[in-house]
Amino acid sequence: MYLKSLELQGFKSFPDKIELKFNKGITAVVGPNGSGKSNIGDAMRWVMGEQSSKALRGEKMAGVIFHGTQTRPKAPFAQVTITIDNEDGALEYDSDTVSVSRKLYRNGDSFYMINGKEVNLKDIVELFMDTGLGRDGYSIIGQGRIADIVNGKSNDRREIFEEAAGISKFRSKKKEAEKKLVAAEDNLSRINDIMGEIEGRIGPLKAQAEKAEKFRVLDEEKRKLEVSVWVHKLNEYMSQIAGYEEKLSAVKKEYEVITQELESIEDDINDSFAKSAEKSELADSYKNQIHQVELENSQALSKIAVYENDISHLEDNILKLKEQISESNSSKYYLEAELKTRRQELEELDEKKAKQQEAVECKEKELSELIDKTALSDKSVSEAGSFINELYMKKSEVSFRLENAKNNLSDIDEQIENSLERKKQLEEHSKLSSKELKELRESKGKADENKQELTNRMSGLAKLLETRNTKLSECRKNLTDTEIQLRDVENRIKTIADLENSMEGFQFSVKHIMKASQQGRISGICGTVSQLISVETKYSVAIETALGVALQNIVVNNEDSAKRGIRLLKENRAGRATFLPVTSVRGNRLNMPQLENEDGFVALGCELVKYDSQFEGVINSLLGRICIAEDIDSATLIAKKYGYKFRIVTLDGQVINAGGSFTGGSVSKQTGLLTRKNEAEALAKKKTALENSFTELKQQVEKLNQEVSKYTADTEGLREKLSQVNSDILRFEMEIKRVSEYYSDYENKLDEIETFIETVKNKYKIVSGDIDKAQTELSEIEAEISDNEAKLADSQNEQAELKNKREQLSEELSQMKIMAAELSKDLDACKLSISQLEETIGDSDTDSGKLNDNISECEKKIAEKKELIFQTKQELSGADEKIAAAQKMAEQAQREHIELDNAANKLRTKQKHKMDEKETLSGQLTRAEEQKKSVTAGFDKLVAQLWDDYELTRSDAAEIAEDIVDITVANRRLNELRGKIRNLGSVNLGAIEEYAEVSQRHEFLTGQLKDVNTSKTELEKLIEDLTENMKNMFTDSFERINANFKKIFTELFGGGQCELILTDPNNVLECGIEINVQPPGKVITNLMSLSGGEQALVAIAIYFAILKISPSPFCLLDEIEAALDDVNVSKYAQYLHHLTDKTQFITITHRRGTMEEADVLYGVTMQEKGVSKLLKMDVSETRQMKLE
Repeated sequence: MYLKSLELQGFKSFPDKIELKFNKGITAVVGPNGSGKSNIGDAMRWVMGEQSSKALRGEKMAGVIFHGTQTRPKAPFAQVTITIDNEDGALEYDSDTVSVSRKLYRNGDSFYMINGKEVNLKDIVELFMDTGLGRDGYSIIGQGRIADIVNGKSNDRREIFEEAAGISKFRSKKKEAEKKLVAAEDNLSRINDIMGEIEGRIGPLKAQAEKAEKFRVLDEEKRKLEVSVWVHKLNEYMSQIAGYEEKLSAVKKEYEVITQELESIEDDINDSFAKSAEKSELADSYKNQIHQVELENSQALSKIAVYENDISHLEDNILKLKEQISESNSSKYYLEAELKTRRQELEELDEKKAKQQEAVECKEKELSELIDKTALSDKSVSEAGSFINELYMKKSEVSFRLENAKNNLSDIDEQIENSLERKKQLEEHSKLSSKELKELRESKGKADENKQELTNRMSGLAKLLETRNTKLSECRKNLTDTEIQLRDVENRIKTIADLENSMEGFQFSVKHIMKASQQGRISGICGTVSQLISVETKYSVAIETALGVALQNIVVNNEDSAKRGIRLLKENRAGRATFLPVTSVRGNRLNMPQLENEDGFVALGCELVKYDSQFEGVINSLLGRICIAEDIDSATLIAKKYGYKFRIVTLDGQVINAGGSFTGGSVSKQTGLLTRKNEAEALAKKKTALENSFTELKQQVEKLNQEVSKYTADTEGLREKLSQVNSDILRFEMEIKRVSEYYSDYENKLDEIETFIETVKNKYKIVSGDIDKAQTELSEIEAEISDNEAKLADSQNEQAELKNKREQLSEELSQMKIMAAELSKDLDACKLSISQLEETIGDSDTDSGKLNDNISECEKKIAEKKELIFQTKQELSGADEKIAAAQKMAEQAQREHIELDNAANKLRTKQKHKMDEKETLSGQLTRAEEQKKSVTAGFDKLVAQLWDDYELTRSDAAEIAEDIVDITVANRRLNELRGKIRNLGSVNLGAIEEYAEVSQRHEFLTGQLKDVNTSKTELEKLIEDLTENMKNMFTDSFERINANFKKIFTELFGGGQCELILTDPNNVLECGIEINVQPPGKVITNLMSLSGGEQALVAIAIYFAILKISPSPFCLLDEIEAALDDVNVSKYAQYLHHLTDKTQFITITHRRGTMEEADVLYGVTMQEKGVSKLLKMDVSETRQMKLE
C-alpha cells in the first residue's frame, strides 16, 4: 500500500484545484517560509479525520477554507482527496484503489466519502486504525511534534507506541465494553428496584383475583337469565308493533289517493296561470310596438331640424369666404411695389463689392514686393549669425575643458579629503570592533549563567506541577464518585417516575378512570386522595395506615362526575371504585381539645397532611376523626381514657380501632403510595444537592486544570526561554567570530587607503597644468566674437525697419477684407428679401383659388342636406297605419288573459275541499304512529339496555336466550343472584387482569435480570481478555522498539548508549515511558541537558525504531530535521532510504541534505500574496542539483 496522490481545492492558501502525485521512495516539498508548505501536511491530517482546529494551526475549523485576498474572492468550500494504492489489501476495503475525501462548506455542512460513497467519521477512523495512519497515528509528524517525543511527559509518549503496537482498536473496544458494563449495572439496579415493588403487590392481587373470579361466575348466570327475560319482553313488544303497522297501512293508502288528486288539481291551476301569463305578455309586446313607432317619428323630426340648421351654417360660410377673396386682391399691389425697390438696392451693392475687390488686390501686390526685400536682408543676417554661433561653440568646448579640469581638481581634493575621513572612520571602527568583541564575550558569560538559572526554575515548576496533578486526580475521582451517585439517584427517580406514570399499586379501576381523565373522555376528576395530599416522611406510615384503601379513592368535583365515573367503569367492565364528590362529602373533625394534653398524642390525622382548601371536607371525612399517637403504649392509654370512641394510629402503623380491636404488625416501607411520593421528593432534593456538589467539583477540576495548564504553559515558556538562551549563546559565538573577522578586515583596509592618498596627490599636479592652457585659448576666442557681433548689429537695424513696414501693410489689407465681407452679407440679405416677396405674391394667388374651392364645397353639402330632409319626410308617412294595427291586437290578448284567470279561481275552490279531507286522514295517521312509537320506545329501550349492560344486539341475545316458561319464577331467581353478588362486597374485576399482568411482568423482569447478569459476566470476561491481549501486544512491541532504538541511536550518534524504560512495569497499559540516553563522551542526567539538535536526533531515532517494527505505508515529515546540523541532516536523509522498501516518505524541508536524497521535488511558492502555487521538478533536475 502506498499514497498515489493528494488533491486540494479551496484548502487554506490553495484556492485552485491542485494535485500532487507520489511514487514510492522519497518526495520532498520545498519552498520559502510562509509559502504554504505545511498546509499540505495539514490537508493530509484533515482528510484522515482530524477534528481539532488547534492541531491544524487554526482557531476554528472554518479557518481551513481559503479566506480570499484583495484580488481573489473567498472559496465556498474546502475539499481534500487522497488516493491510496490498496492492491496488497492492507486497508480493510474491497478495492485495489481507495480514495478518501473530506469536504467542508462555509455554513458548517461537511461530509466524508470513500470511493465516492458518503460515510461517517467513524468509518474513516476505523479504516486507518492500527495502520499507523489516521488522526492519532504516526504517519504525519508536524512541525514541533517530533520534539514532543522527547520533551513531552512520560505518559503522553504512550500514544505513538500504542499505535505502533496495534492496540488502539482493542483499547477502543475495551472502552465501549466498559460503557456497556456500566449501563448493565445501572439496568441491574433499576430492575431490582422494580422487582421489589412488584413482589410486594402479587399477594394482595391474588386474593382480589380469586374474589373477582367468584363474581364472574355469578354474574355470568345473572347475565344469561336477565337476557332471556328481556328477550321474552321484546317478543311481546314485537306483536304489538305488528298490529299498529297494519292499521297504519290502511290509513296511508287513503291518504295517498287524496294526495294524488291534490297534485292533479295543482297542475291544472299552474297550467291556467301559465297560459294567462303568456297572454298578458303578448298584450304588453303590442303596446311596446306602438311606443316604438311613436319614438321613431319623434327621432325623424329631430333629424330634419338638425339638417335645416346645418344648411343655415353653410350659407353663412359662403358669405365669409367671398369677403376673404376681395381682401386678398387689394394687398397684392403693395407687395409688388416693395419688390421693385429691393431689386434696385441689389444692383447698387453689386457695384460697391466690385470696387472693394479691386482695392484689395492692389494692396496684396504691394505687400508681396516688401516680403521679397525682407527675405534678402534675413539671409545676410543669418550668415553672420552662423559664424558667430561657430565661435560660441568653440568657446563652449574650451570652457567645458576648463571647467572639467577644475572639477577633476575639485574631485581630487574631495578624494583626498574623503580618504583621510575614511582612514579616520576605519580607525574608529577598529576600536569599536575591539570594544564589541569584549562586550560579546561578557554577554555570552551572562547567557551561560541565565541558562543555569532557567534550568533550576524548570525543576521547581516540575515539582509544583506534580503537586497540582495529584490534587487534580483526587478531584477527578471525587467528581466521578459524585457522578456515579447522581446517576444512581437519577435511575431511582426514573424508576419511581415509571411506577407513578404506570400507577403501580393502584387498582385497575382507578387506573382506568385516571387514564380516561387524561385522555379527556371524562371530566370533573380531581385525582386520587394520595395524589392530592402531601405529608412529612415521619408521618407517612401513620397516614398510609389510617387511610388504607381510601388512598385510592377518587376525588371528583360533584355527584354528576361520580356518576359518570361509575357508568364508565360499568360500560367497560373495569371493576369498581369509590368516588368522593367535593360537593357532598362534608366530614367533621374530632372535637376533643383535651387530647392535646395527653402524653404521646401527636395530632389529628387531618392536621398532619397538606392539601388544597377546596378538599377540606373530603380530608376531614377521611382523617378528621383519626388520632395519631407516638407509639402503641400511648395509643392504648388514650383509647382507654376516652372509651375506645375513635380510631387511633401510631407513627409505626399500629391501629386501635373504635370499639377496642387492635390491628398491627410489620409494615413495608417501600410499598406505600405516600412513602413512594415522599421518596421521590427526597430524591429530587438529593439530586439537587449532588448536582450542586458535582458543579462545585467540576469547577475545582476546571480551576486545577487551568492551574496545571498555567504551570505547563510556564514550563513551556521556560523551555522556550531556555531554547532562546541556547540560541543566544550560539548567536554570541557566531557574533564573536564575525566581529573578529571585521577587526582584521579594518586593519587591512587602513594600509590600502594610505597608498591610495599618495597616488591622488600626483594626479593633482597634472590637472593644474591643463587648467592654465585652457584659460589662454578662451581669451582669444572671446575677442573675435566681439568684432563680429558689432557688424551683425548694423544689418539687424535695417531688417527691423522692413519688418515694421510689412506689419503696417498687413493691417491695412485685413481692414479692406473685412469691409468686403460686410458687403457680401448685405448682398445676401437683399437677395433673401426679394425671394420672400416673390413667394408671398405667389401665395396670395394660390389662397384665392382655395377660397373659391371652399365655396363650391359648401354649396354641394347644402344640396345633400336638402335630399336627406326629403327622404326622412317620406319615412314618416306610414307610421299611423302601424299604430292602429298594433292597438287592435293588444285588446284581443287582454280579453283572453281575463278568461284564463277566472278558470284558475274555480280550481282553487275545489282544491280547498280536498285539503280538508287530507287533514282528517293525517290526524288518524298521527295517532296510530304515536301508539306504535310508544311500544317501539319500550322495545328500543330494552335493546339499548342489552347493549349497555352486556354489549349484545337483539339477534345476539336471541341466540343465547333460553325459553321462559314462567316469567314470575325467572324474575325470582334473578333477584336471588343479584343478592349474592351484592353480598360479595367491593370486587376489583381488574384484579384478574392486573394480577396476570403483574405476574407476567414479574416473570419478564426475572428473565431480563438473568439476561443482564449473563451480559455483565460476558462483558467482564471480554474486558479481561482485551486487557490481557493488549498487555502482551504492547510488551512485545515495546521490547522490539527498544532494541531497534538502541541500534539506530548508535548508528546516528556514532556510539553511545540509550534505553526506553516503563515507569511501572506492572501496569504496562497505563504507565509512562522514560527515555535514557548517553551520547558518546557525555554524561546526561536529564534530557533537557541535550542540545536542541541532539534532542531532535534522539526523537528521530525513536521514530525510526517504531517504523522498523510497524512501518506506516506512507509518512509525511514536516521539517523534523530543522534543528540538525548539516552532517546529521545527511545521516537522517540517507537513513530514510533504509526504510523506503516498506514506507513511502513525503518530507517538507528547507535542508539541502534532505533535498539531495529526494527522488521527486515539489516547490511551493507564493507569487501572489496569500495564494500558494505548486511546481514539480523532474528527477533529472534533482540529480543535477545533487551534482552541484
